[in-house]
This record gives sequence, structure tokens and C-alpha cells, in this order.
Amino acid sequence: MSVSVEQTAAHAHGSGEIRLVNLTKTFGDTKAVRDVDLTIPHGSYCCMIGPSGCGKTTILRMVAGHETPTSGEIYIGDDMVVGKPPVKRGTAMMFQSYALFPHLTILDNVAFYLKMRSVPKDERRKRAFEMLERVQLDHLKSRMPAQLSGGQQQRVALARALITNPKVLLLDEPLSALDEFLRLQMRGELKSLQEELGITFLHVTHTQPEAIALADMVVVMDNGTIEQAGTAREIFDEPKTPYVARFMGAQNVLTGTLESKSAQNAILKTASGGVFEVPASVMADVGDPVSVAIRRDMVEVHRSGGPQDTARNALEGVVEATEYQGNFVKIAVAIEGEAVFVANISDKAYFAEPVSPGSKVTVSWNAQDMHLLDKVDTGDEGSPYMD
Repeated sequence: MSVSVEQTAAHAHGSGEIRLVNLTKTFGDTKAVRDVDLTIPHGSYCCMIGPSGCGKTTILRMVAGHETPTSGEIYIGDDMVVGKPPVKRGTAMMFQSYALFPHLTILDNVAFYLKMRSVPKDERRKRAFEMLERVQLDHLKSRMPAQLSGGQQQRVALARALITNPKVLLLDEPLSALDEFLRLQMRGELKSLQEELGITFLHVTHTQPEAIALADMVVVMDNGTIEQAGTAREIFDEPKTPYVARFMGAQNVLTGTLESKSAQNAILKTASGGVFEVPASVMADVGDPVSVAIRRDMVEVHRSGGPQDTARNALEGVVEATEYQGNFVKIAVAIEGEAVFVANISDKAYFAEPVSPGSKVTVSWNAQDMHLLDKVDTGDEGSPYMD
């Protein structure tokens, strides 16, 4: 997609920074959003992610003006927008269903918001055609939505949202209705478009790879609060809580008591009797509870009976399930006294030493591959995410 210099300049009329201050939304007795504070810098691609019901879509709708906060403030640039209608906020929204009008042509769908702003017919059609050119659909301007593919409908919805030159584009799970091939293609186009326009994108999703691939800033939510916000790499490699480690990085979490600590290493003992060497940088004192995370791709799996059985950072268990994923195999191992441990093994390594459900195995890892968490796992977050 190409975007003209003139269109990009049209966005320079104000900042698209989004600032949420003590934002709360209550529905009856349910707090959907709880005292959220967040700043999304102007011109960034921010993905807000979490399970269904975590509050991410409610925040998006409050920024758009489709929901009113119970308390708190929303700023876009320097403007406090709570109480302002959507048309006065400098935002545009692309809905999950695309919300195209089935009785209007593609050209008239794109021109619709300009019609609502009383832009003369010739001018709005000219601008709508130019926008269709930018999303490479000008040759389909006379078609109806039902005559388009899912990917083409999404481009029309994008063109219709962008024709008002917003400071902020809000996207509500825009890729969820597409097949895998189109989803990957549109991911690239969305990122390219955001970089060319230079405006703020706030994108709600429940798909971890989507957030990591697209976002400059990832906001992980749970139960109406922000668990962690940062770059995609920070969220994936340096999770602060057991929830983020499991949900975003699909990491294994171990919790125990700090047994000893020196300049060279630290020793952690779990309730099940496991003894592990953890990074010496741990800030806890001896006797304190500590949680650590180990990425699935940093774990090795071997049949029991080898020298790895007695390694310090090792656990014995029974293979519960295996899933072939193409370039790797996911192996879930049931370990007595611990949550299910998951390893992602390269396909080459797995087929050199295959295991099947019921096999006795040892999982092991290096101490330097463990990540210390800021929050101790209390066990009240349910089972690890197995996706």
C-alpha cells in the first residue's frame, strides 16, 4: 500500500498520544476495567492482548467514545475526550466484523463517513476513490461487499476508517475472521501502513504471535488490570509475572524457597523436593519464595536413564502428549508435584530421539536460561496456557 505525502501531512494537525488516567468501567457489580493508567506514545503500534473478558475491548470502546468510563480520564494528545462524541475525538474505528453496508457499493462504503460530515458528493467520491487506490481496490469500486473476499472486505474497512485522517486508528480484532494465509498477509500490510502514516494504532487481539509481530508496544491485561506493558521483546523474554510468562511466552514457571545465595549462584528448592540452580542476580533473601520462568525452547527432553537424570536443573516425569508443529514438536511432561512442563524441541532433535505418551523422560535446562520473575506464583492463576 502506498500513502501520499499529502495524506501523511494531514495527520500532523495533532498528537495521537493516548493517555489513560485511573480509568475504570463498571457494568453492574462487575468491574471490567480497574483503575488503569497507561500512556501510548504518538505514532506507535500498540497491541492490547489478554483472554476474553480481560477488559481490552472495553478500553478500546471507551477511547472510541462508544462506552463512557465510570471514572477516570482519557486524553488524546492534550485533549480530554471523555464526554466528547466519537466524531470529535480524532479517532477512527475498524470493527471486527468490518461493519460494511451491504446495500452500498465499495466506493460509497468508503465515502460514507464523509457524507455524514456533509462533504459534497463529487469531493467525497474523489477522495474515496483515491483511498481505494491506496489499498489497491480501485478496480472493484462498483462491487458490493458480498462480492469481495474477506481480505478485500478488510481493506475496504481500513480505507473507510482512514478517509477521515484520524490521529488514532482503533482496531478491534481485525484479523480474527481471516484464514491463516490472509492473516499473515494482512499483518504485514497493517504494519507497513502504520509506519507510512505515522499515526497511532491501538489494536486489540487475543493472539500472541499477532501482538509480537506487529507491536512497538504490547499491553498484557488480565481481570481488568494491566499485568505488564513494554516492547514485544521485553514482554516475551522478560516477563514480570507468572501470568505474563505463561500467556505471552508460553513459559514454564517454577516456584520454591531460596535455600542459599552466593556471588556465583543461588539455589532454589521447590515444595516437591526439586533443587535448582538459579541466576545469582536474584534479589530475594534466603528463606524467601521465588518464581522463575524457563522458555519452552530452552528445555531439553531425554529418555530417563542417562547422565542428565542427576543434573541439578532437571526433572523426571512422564510424557503426557506430543504435538508436531512442523519445525518443532511440543512435548508436555507430567511431573509429580509440579505443573505440566512443556518443551518445544526442534523436529530434527525430536526425531533423532522420539518419545511418545507414557515414556519416562527427564527435562533439563541451563541456569542462565532461567528468568527471575518479579512476582511469586501463588497458584491461583489456573493451569499453564498450552497454546
